[in-house]
Amino acid sequence: MNVTIRFGMDVCNKHFDRQPTVNQVINSASVKAELGYGDNVRALVNGVELAGSALVEDGSTIILEVKANSKAS
Repeated sequence: MNVTIRFGMDVCNKHFDRQPTVNQVINSASVKAELGYGDNVRALVNGVELAGSALVEDGSTIILEVKANSKAS
């Protein structure tokens, strides 16, 4: 299972032995270290935010964005 992860202008390709969930991909220590993001990100595929428990298909590209914090007024 090969997955491409994008964070800003940086791209990382990661191989998984079994079909990973979104959480397994974004919480991978090697991916975090290579792309340099923290815990406050959300995963998008084709512009749609994915739940952490969603399975990632082989060959997918996941785009990570920083979650924006907002206060209710």
